[in-house]
Amino acid sequence: MRMVRLLAAALAASTIAGAAVAADLPSRKMAPAAYVAPAPIFTWTGFYLGVNGGGWINNSRLDTIAGVSGKLGGGGALIGATAGYNWQTAGRVVLGVETDLAYRTKGTVTPPFSSSVATSDGYLGTLRGRLGYGFDRALIYVTGGLAYGNAAAPNAIVSVPLGLFGLRSGSAGMQAGWTVGAGAEFAITNNWSAKGEYLYADLGSKGVGYVNSVTLLQTPVSIKTADHVLRAGVNYRFNLGGPTVARY
Repeated sequence: MRMVRLLAAALAASTIAGAAVAADLPSRKMAPAAYVAPAPIFTWTGFYLGVNGGGWINNSRLDTIAGVSGKLGGGGALIGATAGYNWQTAGRVVLGVETDLAYRTKGTVTPPFSSSVATSDGYLGTLRGRLGYGFDRALIYVTGGLAYGNAAAPNAIVSVPLGLFGLRSGSAGMQAGWTVGAGAEFAITNNWSAKGEYLYADLGSKGVGYVNSVTLLQTPVSIKTADHVLRAGVNYRFNLGGPTVARY
């Protein structure tokens, strides 16, 4: 009986010690770690509206029926509005379409062998495709498409070699041609972006009449209108689809 009591006492003591040790061990029912949502991935996909401004450098040429030709220098300022849509692929390639229309101020041009004169004000518009690559919030792109506007024709020509001493007889009218260029854009926020852009716009050739102030006869002059355009702009991007969320 004594042996039995000793065994019972030892068993009770070990049970109490095991319970005490278990109480000191950390619980397996710990609170779960706080969920941290993955950061959204910026995307250029979406519709946007914007404004732009800059300058145009005249690269037009003038040709007379007498076979005399020359480059028209000078230039002026541009200010206008932009609308477009971008679609960014999974490989960061950005495809887009953009249209803009800008007011073109009067410019000073110099016909060959004559004094500088002014042109009429007018407009310059484009409808272009865009192909670019997005480095997160930075986008570089090339662009090209349709260009249209009025000819950069001098309001008057006074030139002995050209045989012209007169005023332009009417409006230069609208012309259509092509444009190519390149640019870069940076997203300041998810909605606002700023860009810089160069375009070369060629509107083709158009016959413009000038009335000789001596003979009162009209002399046709062919003017090939082309401009170098440098401008900056700000766009508001509507982000209709919102940013893409990374999945892990």
